[in-house]
Amino acid sequence: MDNKYYKDINIIRVIACLGVLLYHLNILKGGYLAVCTFFVLSAYLSCVSAFKQEKFSIVTYYRKLLLKTYIPLAVIIFIVIGLVSCLNISWFNMKPEVTSVLLNYNNFWQLNSNLDYFARHISSPFMHLWYMSILIQFDILFPFIYLLLRKLGDKTKKIIPCLVTIVLAFISYGYFYYSSLNNGIMVSYYSTLSRLYSLLFGLALGFIHCYYSKLIFSKIKNSYLYKIIFSIYLLVLICFFIFADAKSIYMEISMLLVSIISCRLIDYATINMKNDLTWFDKIIKSLANVSYEIYLFQYPVIFLFQEMRIVNWLKILLVIVLTILSSYLFHYVINYNKKSRVFKIIRYLLCVVIFGIFAYGIYNYFISKDYTEEMKQLEQELLNNQKLILEKQKEYQNKINQEESDFYEALSNFEDEEANLENIVSNLNVVGIGDSVLLGAIPNLYAKFPNGYFDGEVSRTPWVVNDLLINLKNKNMLGNLIILNLGTNGDCSEECRIDIMKTCEDRDVFWLTVNNGDDPLFNDRIKDFALKYDNLHIIDWHDLSQGHTQYFYADGIHLTESGRVAYANAVYDAIYNLYLQRYNKQKEEFIKNHEQQEKAKISFYGNDILLNVYDYLHENFATSKFNIKKYDFKTLKNEIENDIKNNSLNYKVVLSFDDSVYFSKEEYEQLVKLCDNHEVYILAVNKDIVNIVNDLSYDNVKIIDFSEKMKKEYMMIDNIHLTEKGNDELSKLLINSLT
Repeated sequence: MDNKYYKDINIIRVIACLGVLLYHLNILKGGYLAVCTFFVLSAYLSCVSAFKQEKFSIVTYYRKLLLKTYIPLAVIIFIVIGLVSCLNISWFNMKPEVTSVLLNYNNFWQLNSNLDYFARHISSPFMHLWYMSILIQFDILFPFIYLLLRKLGDKTKKIIPCLVTIVLAFISYGYFYYSSLNNGIMVSYYSTLSRLYSLLFGLALGFIHCYYSKLIFSKIKNSYLYKIIFSIYLLVLICFFIFADAKSIYMEISMLLVSIISCRLIDYATINMKNDLTWFDKIIKSLANVSYEIYLFQYPVIFLFQEMRIVNWLKILLVIVLTILSSYLFHYVINYNKKSRVFKIIRYLLCVVIFGIFAYGIYNYFISKDYTEEMKQLEQELLNNQKLILEKQKEYQNKINQEESDFYEALSNFEDEEANLENIVSNLNVVGIGDSVLLGAIPNLYAKFPNGYFDGEVSRTPWVVNDLLINLKNKNMLGNLIILNLGTNGDCSEECRIDIMKTCEDRDVFWLTVNNGDDPLFNDRIKDFALKYDNLHIIDWHDLSQGHTQYFYADGIHLTESGRVAYANAVYDAIYNLYLQRYNKQKEEFIKNHEQQEKAKISFYGNDILLNVYDYLHENFATSKFNIKKYDFKTLKNEIENDIKNNSLNYKVVLSFDDSVYFSKEEYEQLVKLCDNHEVYILAVNKDIVNIVNDLSYDNVKIIDFSEKMKKEYMMIDNIHLTEKGNDELSKLLINSLT
């Protein structure tokens, strides 16, 4: 096989390359998925290339890896450093970040630095090179993986390496999915082990093609139908790049699907092996040949353009053009072999320029300072300052009005309830059912829950529990809290556990894990089962008792006196923490409601135009403060300053003045700066005010545009005050804008 004539492979490379580029430019929401395609394609081509060799040479492989992948990467890195240094652009993380890229652990470095790739920030020109680190890590291990799998296939059955790689791919994806749920998407996205699945899918496909054939029916291969199917797969892939947002709950499954679709695309792409190239094929091939360079250059170019104050569409166009131009230029310098004297001179001149920038980049890399420790110190200082701010906020809260006093009095009642929480929990009507472990601890459980009901029996299994629960329920003895210690003597079926939860209905159920149970998978199974029910809570007695041999008799199951005490405490603590959590939630909702009420309040400042609509407004804004008088700028500014000082300025501030009052843009800016922690609404009664407000570059400023309504039938004879009809229209506009 000769990759250069796989015309459709070139199409895949170009589409994936553009997908990543447009994602970095915030155009394609799902362009990040193109990395999965690149992983699949890279592993596939490595495998196929290795099979082509009569005798696979590790030395030759590493030499090619060094020349084709690592050296261009390193050269471009130092070229970028040289350009950034020439332009004097701040980049304090340069030393540690570049080191991580050069030593191929940038993915882990970015994780440790808490950089969020999906936040789309451009604080570094190498944010995208985590991909290269994972790829090179895989490439370094590839010869050994390939030789081992090849030996398995040649010595045993050819299907073995194919199955092994597929199984490992799904295991890797399972780890990726688990990690994204438990450790966060960034950990799973950057981790090498969790991203291996795409590479393993590509490797599996390579072995299947080399040992067997394409996964396509022969009738399809020998007809034009394969082109249609290839086009459909390509269209689906492009749709993923366009619509699969990284913030979507389907992100993880999208990455798996794109990896599988990429495999199918390669399947169909490797059918077309003709040597004749149309002009379109030549363009695609040309772009595919520089796709690696385009990937390396794109983020540095975006980084260099980040501060350029031009319209966004022009910036995007310049980034795309400069990225492609730089890629072709670099590719030309290191790969062009024409013997023409003119071309040689041009190439040598370019080499001199590039080498100069490259050398300057190396120099600046070695002399640059690592600011990591200083930034950690700064981070600590900021945290200390944040605590100071919270203390000052408490001082500020001491000056609130009577309404705030009532709020804190209610909050104090919550605190009293929390102090009484232990007494509440101790008096709960708890029902506990279990085996001999619970049976041994019944005196301790009654000490914790005097009003409880506990039933333990030797060798009891979960199978009999539902009948016991139904019996208690029929006798009206089934309380709102149920403790189950079952599993030591084996598990029951999924249906059995479902029946137990149905009987318990909406009651809170606490199920303890076990030690040395008959079923070693019981603990994992009950934890997984608990994920399906909000009212099923696991008390992980197995983990809590680990290392405490004094809790158990020789069988490692039954409890000593100290173990029974710890057991009862574990049950009590679990119930107490649940009630505390619910209490805290109520408390948080109470505070949140208070904050929302505060944000609904408005401070109105205005003159006659506001006074005239007061009758229309006061019922809708009963909790708001109206400040109406003959204002000039100085008077208004002083009053707002005093309200801020007295903590009487509400969250929303409305400035409502007619044509008799004029404030310049600079004066409006001063007023807005005074209210920088508030939402400021400015009533515009003419186009001049509209233009002024639109020129104010503050996120907290909103305009209430009444200029179009200031027509003759709404104006009184003085052309300042509004008629009744005008007042009615203005009041409607204010109510709609502020509610």
